[in-house]
Amino acid sequence: MRKNLLLVMLLVGSLLIAACGDQRSDKEVVVDAFESVLEAESYKAASDVDFDFSLDINDPFVEPYLQMINDIELSFDQTYDANKELQEAVIYFEGQMAPLTINVEVPFLQDLANEKMYIETDSLVDNLGMLFPIPEEAKGKLIEIDIEEVDPQAQEFDQAELEERMQQMLTELLENKDDADFTRGEDDEYIVSFGENDVRTLIEEFFNEFSDLLTPEELDMINEDLDEGFDELFEVLTINQFDVAVEVDGDELTRQTFTIDFNIEDAGESMDMAFIVDTTYSNMNGDVEFTLDPENADIMDFDELDQMMTDMMMQGGF
Repeated sequence: MRKNLLLVMLLVGSLLIAACGDQRSDKEVVVDAFESVLEAESYKAASDVDFDFSLDINDPFVEPYLQMINDIELSFDQTYDANKELQEAVIYFEGQMAPLTINVEVPFLQDLANEKMYIETDSLVDNLGMLFPIPEEAKGKLIEIDIEEVDPQAQEFDQAELEERMQQMLTELLENKDDADFTRGEDDEYIVSFGENDVRTLIEEFFNEFSDLLTPEELDMINEDLDEGFDELFEVLTINQFDVAVEVDGDELTRQTFTIDFNIEDAGESMDMAFIVDTTYSNMNGDVEFTLDPENADIMDFDELDQMMTDMMMQGGF
């Protein structure tokens, strides 16, 4: 009898420990989840982007173009490996540009260590060759872009340092929000709500954090514009919804849904815009594979591609 009673007590005790083991607040769970991605050594992510625009500007010619934009299907996959210093994004775009249907799949690979960007051209040639001067000779190659040549200032800043500072800024923004802005949804979903003050704070903190990248004159101009512009902006801008819903597994972020819905009304005309970006994370800190492999690919320098495109235009081939 005593043995059975002891087993029951142990079972009940185990259940109580399991139920009370995580005493974190909703806010702490969300902050820890965001940090799990920002501090991850590697991960894969898949994102779907949905948007809905509507205008009230009394212009019937705008409606077809607006519908075309709303019908666009946009998604992208991401792969990141801190040890290899590589990050990749594959963009998927499908839309109608009457009478054409465009279905583009474009992988980009960034070599963080060597400041190089690689772009696969196959889908661009097949889908956009008739709209832009992209030569057939570029198909089957990877276009190599030297980031320092495109942006000379890039070499002055350490990207790892910039990412660390951005991580700290975002973490502090979440940590400084009120507990009431964090709510628990169904299952393992948590929702963070943002308002007008958060938008102001985010913009201000961004420029404060990276003020050392600007000249004193540029910083004074920005601060003046912010002081005057915020009041003017929120006279015409109404934020209907601005929140981020996250799903967690332990300390890890598994899914993030960013939703913003706002209205701009000015001079008797109005515009409604809604965006939803739904991202699922997987293989956190695991082995990841990349779509592009520059070491075993046929590389074309961007200057060479640029010259070929210029020649096509000069020869009247486009």
